[in-house]
Amino acid sequence: MSARLSRAQRQQLRRAERAVDNMSPMQREIFLGIRVDELSCAELAALHGITVADVEHHFAGALRILDRHMHERHHKWWQFWR
Repeated sequence: MSARLSRAQRQQLRRAERAVDNMSPMQREIFLGIRVDELSCAELAALHGITVADVEHHFAGALRILDRHMHERHHKWWQFWR
């Protein structure tokens, strides 16, 4: 198997990196804790001293940011003047 990434894979990786960079510090910690470190919401809540509901809230926000960056949405013309 080749270790080289295709152009599309490199673009997708860059979009994911930009998404993680745009997350708040807590969203980033929660997102990486769940997806990379495979920690549970309860474990992350205990680790950060917050409730499980707060962990779920931060994770949902992180997923919204990830979705926005991964699926390049075409903006309506009027959104450029905001």
